[in-house]
Formats: sequence, C-alpha cells, structure tokens
Amino acid sequence: MECPGCGMQRALIALLKGDILLSLQSHPALIPLILTFGMLLVQLKIKHPNGGKWVMWSFIAVAAITIVQFIVKQALLAHT
Repeated sequence: MECPGCGMQRALIALLKGDILLSLQSHPALIPLILTFGMLLVQLKIKHPNGGKWVMWSFIAVAAITIVQFIVKQALLAHT
C-alpha cells in the first residue's frame, strides 16, 4: 500500500527537469506545496495582517489535494 506522499520525489525530479505534466501526474500537490512554502517565507518576512490566514488555507488546500489524490489512486489500484 502506498502512502499519501508517494510520488512526491518523482514529481520533484520531473519538475526540476522541466516536465510539469509528469510532475503533476506523479503528485499533484507538489507545486501547490512549493507555492505554499514560498507564501510562508514571504509572510515571515513581511508579516502581512491576513497573510497567516492565506498560508493556513493554502496548507489546507495542499492537504486536501493530497488526500483526494491518495483516495483516487487507491480506488484505481483496487480495480486493477
């Protein structure tokens, strides 16, 4: 049984090679996760009044993408 994070390393390697489509196919939450970390770093630097909420909702969105992707992958594996 795969874990929810399976495919993240393959997605990162594909992204570093410039293959965005393969990266999204391997783990669709990687790019939003990278953007979320970027938002977090900007928030820590400038301390925007609503920035913490945006970072929190971004992390929630990444978690939701990861969970949905995991459920879909498990459902597809069960049918094969």
